[in-house]
Amino acid sequence: MKFTARLVFISMLVLISSKVFAETGSNESVFSKNQQFDKEGVELYSSNLDLKRHKKFGFGASIGGANGALGLNAELNLDPENALVIGLGTGPSYGSFSLLFKRNFESKYLSPYCKLGYSKWFNSSNNSVAAKESDVLRRIFSEKDLKAGKFDADFIISSVGAEYNQLEGELSGVNFYGEIVLMTEVKSMAIIPSGAVGITYFY
Repeated sequence: MKFTARLVFISMLVLISSKVFAETGSNESVFSKNQQFDKEGVELYSSNLDLKRHKKFGFGASIGGANGALGLNAELNLDPENALVIGLGTGPSYGSFSLLFKRNFESKYLSPYCKLGYSKWFNSSNNSVAAKESDVLRRIFSEKDLKAGKFDADFIISSVGAEYNQLEGELSGVNFYGEIVLMTEVKSMAIIPSGAVGITYFY
């Protein structure tokens, strides 16, 4: 299951990158560092959307939320306002995979956003006793099921958050964020509140 999730993650990233490359019609890869400088040679952007107009791809880490205890995220700006966020995560005896659509709202250093998408949490260990340490999984499955490794959760994810955007200087592209997350488990329809914090660097 872990291998499958990673394979899906890499395949989707390659397909989306190819699509953006084809649409731009440029010889420059989506992974290239596209920068904007002022007259004094300082990298500078007027807003969060201006930065994301130039820097299409972000990579970062998160704690909590759709990916679980610890996650890695790739964010692809389809355009300045709309992005696709793909994540892989882990926690005590479980792994996760998420695919989210993100809507950015224009601002400067501190900007709001919202996300909507899907996340799957699955057993990733032969010894699943530690899974009972997850507050989220305990809300859905019994302790007996968690110990036996009998859990496989599908979530609809909705979240609102705010991010700090570094718009100038050598650290431009660094992004810190925090969000409130509602996780709706598809089979049980249990609604679980959660939250996440993280960092992303846009290229």
